[in-house]
Amino acid sequence: MARVFKRSTVKGAPFYATWTETLPNGRTRKRTVSTRTPDKRTAEQILTKLKSDAAVRFHGLVDPMADRIATEANKPIETHLTDFKNKLVAAGRSRDHIDRTLMHIREYAAFSNGHCPADFTADQANKWAAKLADDDMAARTIQARLTSLKSFSSWLVKHDKLDRDPFASVSKPNPNADRRRERRMLLPTEWRWLMAGTAAGDDFRGCPPIDRQLIYRLAVQTGLRSSELRSLGRGHFHLDGKRPFVKVASKSTKNKQTAHQYVDPVLAADLAAHLSTKTPMAAAFALPTEYFMANMLRADLSNARVLWLRDADDPDERANREESLFLTPQNEAGETLDFHALRHSCGAWLAMRGVEAKVIQSVMRHCSITLTMDTYGHLIAGAEAAAVTANADLTAVPAIIAATEVIADENKGEFSATGTEDCFPFVSQRDGKRRNDDERRRNGRSRKATADNSMASQKKRQNDEPRTLMNVSEKCPGRDSNPHSHNGRGILSP
Repeated sequence: MARVFKRSTVKGAPFYATWTETLPNGRTRKRTVSTRTPDKRTAEQILTKLKSDAAVRFHGLVDPMADRIATEANKPIETHLTDFKNKLVAAGRSRDHIDRTLMHIREYAAFSNGHCPADFTADQANKWAAKLADDDMAARTIQARLTSLKSFSSWLVKHDKLDRDPFASVSKPNPNADRRRERRMLLPTEWRWLMAGTAAGDDFRGCPPIDRQLIYRLAVQTGLRSSELRSLGRGHFHLDGKRPFVKVASKSTKNKQTAHQYVDPVLAADLAAHLSTKTPMAAAFALPTEYFMANMLRADLSNARVLWLRDADDPDERANREESLFLTPQNEAGETLDFHALRHSCGAWLAMRGVEAKVIQSVMRHCSITLTMDTYGHLIAGAEAAAVTANADLTAVPAIIAATEVIADENKGEFSATGTEDCFPFVSQRDGKRRNDDERRRNGRSRKATADNSMASQKKRQNDEPRTLMNVSEKCPGRDSNPHSHNGRGILSP
C-alpha cells in the first residue's frame, strides 16, 4: 500500500514515501525514499509521480540506460566519491593529490548544498569561484579547485552516472594573471657562498651539512624536485659509466614518466663516495619533511650571507653589502627563494649559457616547448640582437655601387656592364628604379608582340597551304636570328 509518513517528530522533518512496484521479472519490491519536503501534500504528489514512473518502467516505455543514469545521478555524493577515489588510486595518483581532490569536491558540495550529482550546476560553480576570489584566494588556488571539480564531473559522465557534464562551460582563471609568488633563481655568484655557508652550518633536522651540499648540487644539475629527491635510494644512482645519471621511477615524477637525469663526473664521484656508506634499501639522503625544505635552504643562505658580510675589506664596503639584497631570500623584484628555486636555477643557468631551448625542455622535462620559452626565454641573453646582426650583411645597401665597368647607352640612357675599362662611378637609386621600370615595360611589350605573332602564324597555317618558316638571318641579314628577340621578327615565306 502506498503512503507517506514521517520518521521523526521534529518540526520540519521530511516525509518519506513508500510503495510497492512490480519488476519486469514479475516479482514485487517495496520501495521507501525520502521526499525531502516537510509538506504532506507535496510529498503525496511526489509519491504519485514515483508510482507512475515505476509503472512506465514496468511496461518498457523508458530507456533502460537513461533510467540507470537518472538513478546514479540521484545517489549521494559520498557514494560516488568512494568510486572516484578508487579510480584515482588505480591511476597511481599520490595520496596527497587524492586527499586534496576529494577535499575540493566536498568544499563545493557544502557551498552549493548539493546532496547528489543531479544538483550540480555551472551557475553554482561560477558562484563558488567568485566567492573564493572575493576571499582574496589566488587564481592558481581557484584553478586547482575547479580542476578537481571538472575532473569529477567528467568521470561521472564517462561512467554513465550523469547524462551531461554540468561544468563543461565553467572556465578556470588564468594563474599567470594573478601570481602571488614569483620564484627567483639563485645567482651564479651566490652559489659558492651558499656552498661555504652550508659547510659552516650545523645539522638541520637530522640532515648534516655534507648531505645538504650534495642535495643542492644534485638539484641544480638535474632540476629534480623535492619529492623526487626524497624518493631516491642507493639503487637509483648509476654512476659507474661514462655518462653517470640518476634514475627516478615514474611513480615519483610529476608527469608519471621515468626520468634519467645526467650528472657531471665530479658530482658522480662525490655521490658514489657518499652512497658507499648506505645500505641498499636506505634512502640516499636524510632529508627533512617537505614542509621544512625551504627553511633548510634559507638557513644555509643566511649563513652564506654572514660569511659574505665578514669578507668585506673595510667598513664602507661592509655598509654597502649590508644594504644589498645579495644572498637574501627575496630580491629587489619581490621574487622569493625556496627549495624549488634550485630547479628554477637549473633551467635559468642553462638558458644564460646559451643552451638550446629543446635541450632545456628535455632537462627540465617540460610538457611543451611553450612552457620552456615562457619561463626561460627572456634569459637567453642577446639572442634577438645576435639574430639581427647575423642578417645585417644580407640587408645592408652600399652607398656606392662597385660596378667594374658601366657605360651609357646613348640611345636609351641606360647603363650596362660591357667588360671595358670605362667605369661610371655612381648610379643613383632613382635612376636605377627608372631603369628597372623601363626594362619591365619593354619586356612586357616584347612578350605581347611575340604572342600576337605566334597566334597569327598559327591561324594562317590553318587556312593556307603549308609554308616554310625561314631563318630571320637569311631573310633579313644583320638582324638577330632569335625570333623571340625584341630586334627580330618571325617571317613566313610565301
